[in-house]
Amino acid sequence: MRPEAETRLDVLDVLRGVALLGMFLVHFSNFAAEGGPLDQRYQTVVALFFEERFWAMFAILFGVGFALQFRRAEARGENYLPKYLRRMAALAGFGLIAHGVFGFNVLLGYAVWGLVLPLVRRLSTPVLIGCLVVSASSLNLYAIAQATYGVRTKGVEAYRTERREAVERYRAFMTANRAAQDAPDFPTVFKARLQHMPVFYSQPFSFLPTNTMTLFLLGVLGLRLGLFDRPGEHRRLIAGLAVFGLAAWAYDTFMSFPPPNPQAPFLRSLIVARLMFGFGLIRGMWLTFTYMGVVLLLVARNPLWLKRLSFFGWAGRMALTNYMLQIILLDLLFSHYAFGVSLRPIAGAAAAISLFLVDSVISRWWLARHRFGPLEWLWRSATYARWQPWRVAATLPARIV
Repeated sequence: MRPEAETRLDVLDVLRGVALLGMFLVHFSNFAAEGGPLDQRYQTVVALFFEERFWAMFAILFGVGFALQFRRAEARGENYLPKYLRRMAALAGFGLIAHGVFGFNVLLGYAVWGLVLPLVRRLSTPVLIGCLVVSASSLNLYAIAQATYGVRTKGVEAYRTERREAVERYRAFMTANRAAQDAPDFPTVFKARLQHMPVFYSQPFSFLPTNTMTLFLLGVLGLRLGLFDRPGEHRRLIAGLAVFGLAAWAYDTFMSFPPPNPQAPFLRSLIVARLMFGFGLIRGMWLTFTYMGVVLLLVARNPLWLKRLSFFGWAGRMALTNYMLQIILLDLLFSHYAFGVSLRPIAGAAAAISLFLVDSVISRWWLARHRFGPLEWLWRSATYARWQPWRVAATLPARIV
């Protein structure tokens, strides 16, 4: 069996590290207290350039990793599906802890939508692109279908009233739930987080593929097209995607539209509004294409950039461990049941960068001695249903057939 280092795509680790730093900055900004004018300008920068961009990058890279695992398994003639299902089950375990205990919902959604990926991996590229378009626009299609059914069965005014009441109930629940999660005792916080989970996952943005699955499919397509393993052969496509990402972000951020005509038919106004806002195909989060494109083009121009950016790569190789450590630290630092620290946004930015630097140094030290990060090792052991080698010098045990 080839050593792990020989089979890795180092650029993926670099990109994971970049995504981690971006999420650190967003999370610390979200937990920060109110600040002065400089703090407010910094939070505007975070809102414009960071929010949604880096968790999107993280999800795209998950899709790349999925496709890479199956590609390598097929090259070995191995049936990887049972291992993959165990891998998703283990990720769901991490996700339940992350959401139920610490209040962060990303990983459980990954595990659920990750179960769908094996169904699309053998599709042709044109069909996969079609699935991507449908997935990205699914929330808009759902809203139009829901409105069409509601208007035809209840009438326009009754449907509008029903939707307003549903939105108000959701907002009221979220307000009360946030207050409960801000309680000074952990049992109350834990109960509130458990109550949040079924409500969160029953929302259209969770049970539709519009976000997580769309990003996964982008990763699968990106690897299939060679953008991550052969970026030097695809510089024009990478540059084009980077320009598109910037243009989509600018459109979503700065384009303004006139209010809908109150005299126009309700369904027509809804469809026109959805189309004007991009129908899920034009999003501000596509700015992540630009960030990823810059890294890929640098590596394509000169592979030495992998070494120059290795500081991100060290943290990225232990992305799961570093992500979980971050959310645990955030919860303990800022929750009222624990330390209840109050930081202004600029101080939060300094703390986020400092935490990432520490994570990167520790990751380098750890990986010089161990084959995987602690949680990566546990995740891999669950995938293969046996304990994996721990130390760098360890050799894999003979396979039991």
